[in-house]
Amino acid sequence: MALPVLTFFPRPRELTLRGGWLKVPALPHPTALFLKALPSTMDEARAALAAAADGACRIVHKPERGAEGYHIEILASGIRLNAGDAHGVLYGAQTLRQIAEQYPDELPHLEITDSPDLPVRGFMVDVSRTRVPTQAELLALVRALGRLRVNQLQLYVEHTFAFPGHEDAWKDASPLTPAEIRELDEACATVGIELVPNLNTFGHMERWLRHPRYRAMAECPEGWIHPLTGQFKEFPGTLRPDQASVDFAGALLDAYLPCFRSRQVNIGGDEPWELGQGFSKEAVAERGKHRVYLDHLKQLCALATARGRTPQFWGDILLEDLALAQDAPAEAVPVVWGYDAGHPFKEQCGRLRELGRTYLVAPGTSAWQSFTGRLDNALTNQAEAVGAAVRHEARGILLTTWGDNGHHQPWPTSWLPMAAGLAQAWGFAANAKTDFAAGCALLGGLSAAEGKVVAAALTQLGTLDGRIAKANRNKSLTWDFLTAKPDALAKFTDGVTAAEIAASQAHLAEAEALIAKIADATIRAELSLGARLAGAGLRRASGQTIAAEERAGLTKEYEAVWLRRSRPGGLTESKSLLFG
Repeated sequence: MALPVLTFFPRPRELTLRGGWLKVPALPHPTALFLKALPSTMDEARAALAAAADGACRIVHKPERGAEGYHIEILASGIRLNAGDAHGVLYGAQTLRQIAEQYPDELPHLEITDSPDLPVRGFMVDVSRTRVPTQAELLALVRALGRLRVNQLQLYVEHTFAFPGHEDAWKDASPLTPAEIRELDEACATVGIELVPNLNTFGHMERWLRHPRYRAMAECPEGWIHPLTGQFKEFPGTLRPDQASVDFAGALLDAYLPCFRSRQVNIGGDEPWELGQGFSKEAVAERGKHRVYLDHLKQLCALATARGRTPQFWGDILLEDLALAQDAPAEAVPVVWGYDAGHPFKEQCGRLRELGRTYLVAPGTSAWQSFTGRLDNALTNQAEAVGAAVRHEARGILLTTWGDNGHHQPWPTSWLPMAAGLAQAWGFAANAKTDFAAGCALLGGLSAAEGKVVAAALTQLGTLDGRIAKANRNKSLTWDFLTAKPDALAKFTDGVTAAEIAASQAHLAEAEALIAKIADATIRAELSLGARLAGAGLRRASGQTIAAEERAGLTKEYEAVWLRRSRPGGLTESKSLLFG
């Protein structure tokens, strides 16, 4: 028989085919029993390591393989899985299953050596900007991430946790409950994932500060001017840097942290836009914005360490003044984020490496503020981020997917970026070219054939933005075209030609034909709606009016599709942002 053709997802670091085959007789033959009993949970993996290794097929503890590393040999004499720890057993078992699925009657003689490029391979999903997934969806995500060898998950929370005594902040948000967090925490631990609590404690506090009860804690209680756009914002978003805010954040952490077994916490801290405009104006004038920020950050980090947690924080403000980066609390872990192709990850990571900092790097899926995704930007952004993380010895990556301005994107538009970025975090060189079909099958719980159909549709959708030369940061123009207010639409259509609109419509028609081939009803409905919303945006950009009847129909469909994966809280707000 010819040498086998094997596919793996993610691909291992080294694969050597030896020639020859190991037969797998029917049960109860020992080889078949070994394959059937391969560990699928951390408890099973630990038990396998602790058991006395004997027999032709066995699992052996080899600490020299390193954390999460494993080595597989399939020879005429049997199967040996050597692993550095329980994670290595789990990942090696996943690889063996993939071989057995492709060649169930006889396994090819081979040798595989595998281990991660990055110790931390994290994923963060925004559950605060309108959309909170159902518990079933979150549990399904955990199972898929375990097979993608993710070992850290964060749910980005501003207000969507049922904080006792703060019902006015979350009552309409369908928040996560303590029992649900504990269930997720247990599910994560089962497959080797650390569920790290994530709670913003400084900026992005709009969901709290819009309520009169909390308004006095704001830097600018009466509103503020956005420094990037010059727009007046009615609702404040940044807590004032004082002791009352520290105490408030501490009380929230006291309610939240007991739900998690993790000894880390992401305290946020990104984009405190108003800093220096109100309460802290004099302090900023005297000491500078970055020093005022850093002094308050130290107090927030101290809240985490006092509660036995290592703090993570978004590193954007710190990296605006790299001279201050060395002054951040030594125990804290900055998260370097950037979501555009060409972001200076190399320079930022190089600086943090010089300082001897432990840090994470956060690229994005580029799915938010879009109906179809921005695949080309995502793939470049992620490859640059992971490459810089590997080169400059980052602790790992935290791949993010956000929900800015309505969380309108269909969930599957994140799948191709997730497949690419998370596989590369495991093995950067081995997974430079991503098997999108395998990624979709894994993330969607689909057959291999259906994964290929979904991947084709997502690829076509995700490359829609390239039909128009003009681009906006962190969003698709088709999303801008539909959601822009009438007096702002011209800003987005300026410079866009009729030929580009026509090319986009033709590209979208090809996508819709591919979507129609998807068998899974939920995925087909999600992607079909996303394509039609993008199409409506293109028509609006060409000067057509979206009739009230069509808007009503699309809104009704949006509601139905939303509720397939997400809780009702936030839906009303999300809908209100669809049609400008």
